[in-house]
Amino acid sequence: MPTTQTVKRRTAATKRSTTAKKAAGTRARNSAASNASRAKTNAKRSVNKPSAQKQVRPVLAQAEFVGAVVGNTVQTVVTGGTKVVAGAAKRVANFL
Repeated sequence: MPTTQTVKRRTAATKRSTTAKKAAGTRARNSAASNASRAKTNAKRSVNKPSAQKQVRPVLAQAEFVGAVVGNTVQTVVTGGTKVVAGAAKRVANFL
């Protein structure tokens, strides 16, 4: 037969564990509610935010434009250089 002290100790331990379980349940419910709210907010944000592909398109277009401008400049320089060389060759041929 357990002593009175043992019974009191067991009762107190049971009460503590019950209280702890209730507190853990409350915490779990609160964190679940917070997580659900956070997920809802993130879903709303992701709907309103343009996708990565849409964000990349302007950058690609700009890169293509810059590439075209550089290509045009190089072509202009090459053409100009060719004309200068051709003119110089004509002058040399006429001189000789």
